[in-house]
Amino acid sequence: MTEKILVATDAGAAADLAVQTAAELAKAEDAELLVVFVKPPVDAREVFAPGRMPDADAYLAAIAGRFSDVKTRTRSETGDPAETICEVAEEEGAGVIVIGNRGTHGKRRWFLGSVPNAVVQHAPCSVYIVDTRSAQ
Repeated sequence: MTEKILVATDAGAAADLAVQTAAELAKAEDAELLVVFVKPPVDAREVFAPGRMPDADAYLAAIAGRFSDVKTRTRSETGDPAETICEVAEEEGAGVIVIGNRGTHGKRRWFLGSVPNAVVQHAPCSVYIVDTRSAQ
């Protein structure tokens, strides 16, 4: 049984599919859901689409109300997304990391690299990848 499920989000629609899936897993496992937003030191959206920056604070504040039947916590961090996700998972003792497969694509992917790929390679626990293409 998994006691803590960490889900990483960039507060976008695609990542929200991963958050919803993680909440369903947490409910089924009677586990705590930890929703983590990591702001990279340089966010590609500031370069390529400055008007499309998410309101991470509002997104995280709404989590408990959205998933009232699941014990939830949120964290907001700054750093390299993949590295920070793995560090938080280890620090928190997460049993599973849930992440979307399409957090970045196109030019942003080449600029930042693939966060899901890096998480899979360096995670201290199991990783569950959610197909988020339907939200693209």
